Amino acid sequence: MENASLWYDVLNSATVSSAPLDYDDDDDDLSLYLAHIRHVAVKIIYILIGTIGIIDNLFVIIIFVLYITISDKVR
Repeated sequence: MENASLWYDVLNSATVSSAPLDYDDDDDDLSLYLAHIRHVAVKIIYILIGTIGIIDNLFVIIIFVLYITISDKVR
């Protein structure tokens, strides 16, 4: 795959590889573990950014509604 991400490449090489294992598997296990941690961390960061964005938009809508109600009372 040309545009596959690193964690996907590591996952594929660890699960699809049929080459004989005559080398140390600790490096592969560690890189797979680190790729999984990186993947989970990116998901958590995206969820936090999305949640903050939604809360920010709700805050703007509430301020807008309060502005409309206050300006109606002033008239």
